[in-house]
Amino acid sequence: MRSDSHRLSLLTGKEIDELYGLPHFTEADRHHYFTLSAPEHAAVEAHTPSVAVHLTLQLGYFKAKWQLFSYEQDAVSDDLRYILARYFPGKKLADIQPPSRPTRLALQQTVLKLFDYHLCDSTAKDELERKAQRNAQLSTQPLYLLREALHHLITQRLVAPPYTFLQDMVGRVVTRERTRLTHLLGQALTPTVATQLDALLEADEHVYRISALKREAKDFSYKELRQEVARRQFFQPLYVFAHTFLATAGLSNESSKYYASLVKFYTVYKLQRMARATARLYL
Repeated sequence: MRSDSHRLSLLTGKEIDELYGLPHFTEADRHHYFTLSAPEHAAVEAHTPSVAVHLTLQLGYFKAKWQLFSYEQDAVSDDLRYILARYFPGKKLADIQPPSRPTRLALQQTVLKLFDYHLCDSTAKDELERKAQRNAQLSTQPLYLLREALHHLITQRLVAPPYTFLQDMVGRVVTRERTRLTHLLGQALTPTVATQLDALLEADEHVYRISALKREAKDFSYKELRQEVARRQFFQPLYVFAHTFLATAGLSNESSKYYASLVKFYTVYKLQRMARATARLYL
C-alpha cells in the first residue's frame, strides 16, 4: 500500500505527470490553449515582448492543467515559437529572455487573477484536510480521498498543492480515522470476542483460522459438513458482534470492504506483528 518511502503510493508516475507535468501540446492544442480572450489579450499587451510571450505561455498552460509552472526555456521552445509566430511575427526565439523570478511570480498572479483562481494557502489546506476527514467516514480508500480532494480544489478554484502534500494529508486522514475506529472497537470488545478475534491468526491443524474462513467445502461428505458446522459455531459470535459494531461505529460499506481487503493484502505473518488493535479492526 506504500512505496519505499513513508508516503502512500496513490498515483502512478504517468498519473502524477498528467496532473503536475508540463503540458505536451499538439499543433491543435496550441491553437486552442494559446487563443487569447479579450481580457487576456489586454494583459499580454501591457508587457514587453519577452514578458508577454511568457505570460501567453503561462495562460495556455494554466487552461490546460489549472497549474502554475516553473520551466527552463529550452523545455518549452516549441510552444514559444508557436506564440511568436502567431502573436509576435517580427520576433525570434533568440530575442526572448526568460523572466526573472520576481517577474515569473508576478505573471502567475496575473494568471490567477484572470481566472479567479487562488493558491492553496495554509487556510485552504486546513479546510481541504477537514473535508477529507469527513469523507473518510464514507470511505477510507486512499485513492477515493485523493480524488475527492482534487474535486474540492477544482470547485473552489484552487491550484492543487504539491503531490507530496496530498500524500501526507491522505495518510494523516486515514490514520486518524483508523485510530478513531480502533478506539471504538477497544471500548466495544468483550474479552470473549477479543480472544476469538486473536484466535483467527492462530493455526488449527496447521491451517490458520482466517485462511480456513476463505475455504469452501470440497463436497457434501459427512466430514466436510461437520467442519462447516464447526466453523459456523466458531464464527457465529464474531458475526453477531461485527454486525452490531460496524453499524454503531458508523462504518460505511466502502470502508468495511477496504479494511477487510487488507486482511487479504497482508500475510498472516504481517497481521500477527501489527498493533493488535489495528489487526483486530481489519479482522
